[in-house]
Amino acid sequence: MKRDELKTAIDYYRTKVKEEMAGEKKINGQFIGPRNPTNKLDLDDLIHPERPFLSKDVENDWDSIYVTTFRFGTLKKPVSMVKCGHGTDLLGGMEFGSQLVQKGFIKSVKDLVPVFAKYKLGILDIFSETDVNNGKKMDIMVYECIDCVGLPNIGEPGCYFESGIITGIFKELTHKEVFAEEVRCWTSGYSFCHFSVEINHDPEGSLESQ
Repeated sequence: MKRDELKTAIDYYRTKVKEEMAGEKKINGQFIGPRNPTNKLDLDDLIHPERPFLSKDVENDWDSIYVTTFRFGTLKKPVSMVKCGHGTDLLGGMEFGSQLVQKGFIKSVKDLVPVFAKYKLGILDIFSETDVNNGKKMDIMVYECIDCVGLPNIGEPGCYFESGIITGIFKELTHKEVFAEEVRCWTSGYSFCHFSVEINHDPEGSLESQ
């Protein structure tokens, strides 16, 4: 995607973020979005998701086929998505994120958005960034996420692989302690994924200088 197309997509989804968070609920400590919940997640839910922006530069239905193939390879059985394998997905994502930096795909924070879009992982948006105590707190949104776009609301987030990727990237870039947690997701009723990221670093340090 070109820079102006990414900006258009991010502006569009930021509006949806504000709308959906304004009407959200919190149940048993978990944020729940506006889409109706279901206890069912089966094979039909994984197939042919729509990604309005990431599919624009792909002919025919190839983007949805690509996403479906990715899900078949990573989710194994649909029910396993959020019921087991959390640690494996997280660690796998951390290794992948670390390798993206080590191999030079990502050299700085500025590379995250174009790399995520180029390899169709999703449209990444650093929604907010704040200095806190001895570190930094960031809210990172991922729109049209390859793992979960179009899936039903089953009451909890499911993108442990992406949490791992974000953790691995920032650990490798900053060499600091990083914690990333997904707090909102397609599978908890939203049309975006929201990762709360904490980076602990020296007071003099900054992400831009890494």
